[in-house]
Amino acid sequence: MPLSARVAPLPPSLQTAQRLGPLSEALRDELATGDGQLVAFYRARNFSPIWLRGWGLKPDAQAVLQAVGHARSDGLDPDDYGVQGLSEVLAQAQSGQPADLARAEIALTKAAAGYLSDVHALRSGAEMIYTDPSVVPPRLKRADVLQQLGAAPAPAAAVVRLARMNPLYEQLRARLAAWRAARGDEATTRLIRINMERARGLPSDPHARYLLVDAAAQQLWLYERGRVVDSMPVVVGKPSEPTPAMAGVVRYAVARPYWNVPPDLVQSGLAPKVLRDRNYLQSHNMEALSDWTPQARVLTPSEINWRAVVSGRTILRVRQLPGPDNMMGQVKFVFPNNLGVYLHDTPLRQYFAQSRRTESAGCVRLADAPRLARWLVPDQVAELTRPGAPETRLELAKPIPVYIVYFTAAPDPGGLSVRPDVYKRDAALIARLAARDDQG
Repeated sequence: MPLSARVAPLPPSLQTAQRLGPLSEALRDELATGDGQLVAFYRARNFSPIWLRGWGLKPDAQAVLQAVGHARSDGLDPDDYGVQGLSEVLAQAQSGQPADLARAEIALTKAAAGYLSDVHALRSGAEMIYTDPSVVPPRLKRADVLQQLGAAPAPAAAVVRLARMNPLYEQLRARLAAWRAARGDEATTRLIRINMERARGLPSDPHARYLLVDAAAQQLWLYERGRVVDSMPVVVGKPSEPTPAMAGVVRYAVARPYWNVPPDLVQSGLAPKVLRDRNYLQSHNMEALSDWTPQARVLTPSEINWRAVVSGRTILRVRQLPGPDNMMGQVKFVFPNNLGVYLHDTPLRQYFAQSRRTESAGCVRLADAPRLARWLVPDQVAELTRPGAPETRLELAKPIPVYIVYFTAAPDPGGLSVRPDVYKRDAALIARLAARDDQG
């Protein structure tokens, strides 16, 4: 969007509504053929400047220069924010002339409002699914940035606060700048940029404690106050059933869980086996139920038309009872969502020895679920091994955010870690990025 869209001059009634000081008059005159949104913003504040004090610029102006200086490393076009001419306009403002000061004021506000809104915007193909409102990062529109800049006692502090990004994003941005400075290859440049797009979906100020699962790395990290305090391998979804990029809040754990077999798996995998072996459910510690309500009745295999299940005419609820072979293991950690995705224990330990751990139906299987339980429900860990009723709910004292991401390039202490694109998501995002660059 051009930052210099012209609008009609201010009406005479506004121009003569009240007497303005020389700086405000110059600002009003400069805006007469300027950005309509800026006209409305400054009109509401009676053309009072943000970046000027007396007959000069506040030191706050340097915060804008520093922020928009990142534009290229953010994958944004510096020309959209007038970066090339900004220093020159600020130098001219040293004259102390009202017109020069007004031009500097407007240039700073345009640059700050444009950059600070664009840097937080998610791009198509890099979106996350948010299952809880508390983990949705703010998406600042240009009008929101203007309002916050205008209301801030110290504009520089507001710029710094609004420019803050998630630490993983900022580390990737630093890697991109270093890679470009070293004249690295364009393929890696594109790879870093698309993963920065994914990192925009993470909050700039994460909670004090949170979980991060990277499906590309097949690894989970536990964070406290911005520092990794533990990690473990995980098993994530197969390429045919990928684990989605999503964010939610772990609110409770379930000890001795049932495993509710996905209906499509009941149809394609389980029902044909029952047709061959009517004792299959019993031998695998499973039961079929009449419906999905808590009052559901357990069915005998002879009550079920298994050929109708195989054909899809009947949708059948089947669950595996708690026990050592239960696919949920000892415990599952629930962040409520409509996708049926959990973090959970597993009896299939062999997969953790693999370098590529993409074997689940979309859920995240944990290498050491009891260890995670000690972190999430420390006072209730004994409940996991105590004989007792199935599906025992263990409430977290304080819900913990969980972010499931997909980074095929991520910062590490040695520079950059590049991972296989197991879900084949990169090519489409690279194509969108190239198309946007061409349009710019």
